Amino acid sequence: MDVAGLVRQIPTHYPFVLVDRVLEHDPRGRLVAIKNVTGSEEFFEGHFPGAPVMPGVLLMESLAQAAGIWLLQDAADPRR
Repeated sequence: MDVAGLVRQIPTHYPFVLVDRVLEHDPRGRLVAIKNVTGSEEFFEGHFPGAPVMPGVLLMESLAQAAGIWLLQDAADPRR
């Protein structure tokens, strides 16, 4: 599934979409998703200068978005 399809399923919009693609979806309990991250991401500028680390809160948000996609993947109307 591509970004456009993901954005239609979750209540999050650019620039805060933290899942770029779903590689695998198993309705029994597994979803494999990716987020492409480059060194030019804005959050790296201050977290931490000289030793960039993706903030933990953004990692948690990406997990929440992936979980939402997993839950809504088979829903008849994902907006509900």
